[in-house]
Amino acid sequence: MRNVQRVPSRPRAPKQPRQFNSKTAVIDGITFDSLTEGAYYVHLKKDQSIKLIEVQPEFQIIKPYKVACKRCAGTGRRPSPKMGNPINCDLCNGKCKRVKSGAKYTADFRVTYFDGFVEVIDIKGGPVGRDFPLRQKLFELKTGMELIVIRLKNKEWVRE
Repeated sequence: MRNVQRVPSRPRAPKQPRQFNSKTAVIDGITFDSLTEGAYYVHLKKDQSIKLIEVQPEFQIIKPYKVACKRCAGTGRRPSPKMGNPINCDLCNGKCKRVKSGAKYTADFRVTYFDGFVEVIDIKGGPVGRDFPLRQKLFELKTGMELIVIRLKNKEWVRE
């Protein structure tokens, strides 16, 4: 019997803990992702110049799109695994193209003022994720509106 020693090809990286430890808040029956978001909602409700506050509005920043199916190479048919005869591709259902869902961006607030001005707001209580700058740019490109980023610094709401 041979003595076999298992040598891992690459050490496994330790599982990363969740990046942010925010606690949810429920105010007026609305669940917010963080206490900071909830506090800003209370701040917005006190402003008399605001006509409407929409919580967590969604915006389509990348529309659904089609790509060639990887299994059948865009032909709609592939060889069967047993006999090799051509059969309809079950990944794309014989349509040659697969539909990808695109991407949506969910802001924290859309605020409409009495004078008709509308602004979209995102609240940041900590550091931003790696993908946020890209999502912000895609949002601004698709909607033509500036995304307002607000932080709570020294008990003051600061626009960045």
